[in-house]
Amino acid sequence: MGTLATDLPELLASVNRCGDFFTQGAIAIHPPGLRVDGVGSIALPLLPVQAGQLIAIAERAPFGRGADTVIDPSVRRTWQIGPSKFCIEGRHWQSTLDIILARAAEGLGVSEPIEAELYKLLIYDEGSFFAAHRDTEKADRMFATLVIVLPSCSSGGELIVRHAGREAALDLRPDDAGEAAFAAFYADCVHEVLPVTAGCRLALIYNLLRRQQKGALLPPDYRNEQARIERRLRDWRSGKPEKLVYPLQHAYTPAEIAFDALKGADAGAAEVLAAAAVGAECELHLALLTIEESGIAEYADGYGDYCEEDDFEAIEVTDSWATLTEWRAPDGSRLALSEIPVLTGEFSPPGYCDDIEPDEEHFHEATGNEGASFERSYRRAALVLWPRDRRLAVFCQAGLKITLPALERNVQLCEQDGKIDDRREASALAAQMIGHWRPEDGYADEQPALSNGTRMLGLLARLGDADLVDRFVRRVIANGVYGRSDDDALLAALARLPARKQTALVTTVVTRMGAPRFDACCGLLAGAIGQVPGLGRPSGCC
Repeated sequence: MGTLATDLPELLASVNRCGDFFTQGAIAIHPPGLRVDGVGSIALPLLPVQAGQLIAIAERAPFGRGADTVIDPSVRRTWQIGPSKFCIEGRHWQSTLDIILARAAEGLGVSEPIEAELYKLLIYDEGSFFAAHRDTEKADRMFATLVIVLPSCSSGGELIVRHAGREAALDLRPDDAGEAAFAAFYADCVHEVLPVTAGCRLALIYNLLRRQQKGALLPPDYRNEQARIERRLRDWRSGKPEKLVYPLQHAYTPAEIAFDALKGADAGAAEVLAAAAVGAECELHLALLTIEESGIAEYADGYGDYCEEDDFEAIEVTDSWATLTEWRAPDGSRLALSEIPVLTGEFSPPGYCDDIEPDEEHFHEATGNEGASFERSYRRAALVLWPRDRRLAVFCQAGLKITLPALERNVQLCEQDGKIDDRREASALAAQMIGHWRPEDGYADEQPALSNGTRMLGLLARLGDADLVDRFVRRVIANGVYGRSDDDALLAALARLPARKQTALVTTVVTRMGAPRFDACCGLLAGAIGQVPGLGRPSGCC
């Protein structure tokens, strides 16, 4: 049995919805009444003469490039008519659409009510195509795209849908003149339309929307998997790492980061992990994972005087970091957590970044003594697990810029109401902060304002926990995080301790820090002599 980071993806491998990232089918229909402004009623199957009339009043279909919407026939060559310029009539059409929606929802593994929002009418004539791209989520609650090909004659034009290393080639040509073919796929899937080789295709495009903002996509029964994962989580509570980060398969925008917005296998994994975490006394959260990498690049063969991005290739990653933001709880609430780093060994599976494509990658030419370089970034949603009793330890990974203000708020609560629970929470957080304190967290004589050490000492003095004062002085102050401006706060904190303990700690600080912090130690001794009875007097002196 391997580590939990290695085994968790295998334990979740069988957790899949009864559905996939795409679905397709065909249905016999009563041809609807299609009326287009400027053309009139359209006969179905589509006649070549009316295909020409439609193209004559249509416009070139654009596509998104970054924040812009552009028309480029080398990327997308097809025609579009907006929904305000056509209508679909016929008493059978709504029931036909309802059947298609039900089959699409089943194929995608969606159990909640959905609805279709008409987006466009597309005409693909001979030579039309659309290069690989991802759909933008064009409407609130949109999660997928539905394509319905009305009775028309064409060849070629296969729809290619890719997701998580898999690829599906969908033939959307109706087999019969009385049929409509359809396909649906999640909005974040990469897809393309291969060139139409003959004829003309007429397609209705719909945005698939959740009927309600809330409502989880319930997975099948995975009680066996849940029990196995729960046992592993219980074993993990006494081991490392502090937390586990399990990246999800589908892409989600920050606005879509929510447990009830997860798709397909992601929703199944979240449901199983949430139940297992409760039984194992762990916590599960959802967050936006951002990974940044930079490193050495080199020129590809055959580059000329002017180099574009494609003329480079990444050779070696020299620096990388990962952070988690946009925290969500299983109940849908936002968590008051800031940016928390992902540390070595916390990805599940390990080496996650080795096999994924970056969302952005930029290369820089060599300049002066600097060689060619690259920067790239990945953005994914991730499930984050930690044992419940390590919550504060994970919180401390965010650093003192987050934990010091949090401790100050806790201390203020203690001073206001004196509740035992508030004091216990503050003491627990302070203990974790001391355990995670690093030498690089700053010296007082390097900072213009109060040092982190001074702020911490002041909070510990207000908290009145003698054991924490003792621990902080021995583990932090006496180990180098100490400067002249810390002396007043240090003396005030030491005043909470018995005289013998004050003497021992002053001696420890001066012994360890006398050489590197001579001025600070002199000030500490001067203050301590006036504060601690008996300190500084010769042995036997009255």
